[in-house]
Amino acid sequence: MEFKAYLEQKHMLKKGEIKLKGNSVNQYINRLENMRRNGIYNEELQITPILEQKIQECYKDWNTYVKTIEHYLSSKKY
Repeated sequence: MEFKAYLEQKHMLKKGEIKLKGNSVNQYINRLENMRRNGIYNEELQITPILEQKIQECYKDWNTYVKTIEHYLSSKKY
């Protein structure tokens, strides 16, 4: 499933997830694009300690970026 579509529908796909507003969906997409552009995320299939360390070094709010990748990887399962 396309990442944007997954973000818009994840509240229906996974129990306990909240519905995201359009602005939040765009923020997740921008975060993923920025991590790709900066060479931080290169389509890894899981979040490794090395990837998490790269994110921590680049972003103050690093947990949000890890969550972005978690959502992206989940979208690949649909």
